[in-house]
Amino acid sequence: MVPREHRLPSPEIKSLMRGGKRVNGDGISLIYRKRDGAVGTSRFAVVVPVSVDKRAVGRNRLKRLTRESLRLALGSLAPGWDGVVLVRKGLGDGFAVVDHKVRGLLRQVGILV
Repeated sequence: MVPREHRLPSPEIKSLMRGGKRVNGDGISLIYRKRDGAVGTSRFAVVVPVSVDKRAVGRNRLKRLTRESLRLALGSLAPGWDGVVLVRKGLGDGFAVVDHKVRGLLRQVGILV
């Protein structure tokens, strides 16, 4: 489980979705923003819309895989970033695929050092 200080609160998810920068990958998007002051830990949220899988079981599995990938990358993340990982159709079902795509987006933006 991702520690509380690395979780993005719900009201901030909505503002980030409206005003953040976006980078798209295959089956996944990252909406991000550098926090003012750029101090403290980086915080993330995972969003899996119903359009990806109508069953909650499938959506929850994708959320768990994505959160685990973020949790394992926490030690390598630059401080002071907020991000929302938006999962889309075609992400894949295995952890190796999800981890590769999440880390690729984080590296592309410069959050993963």
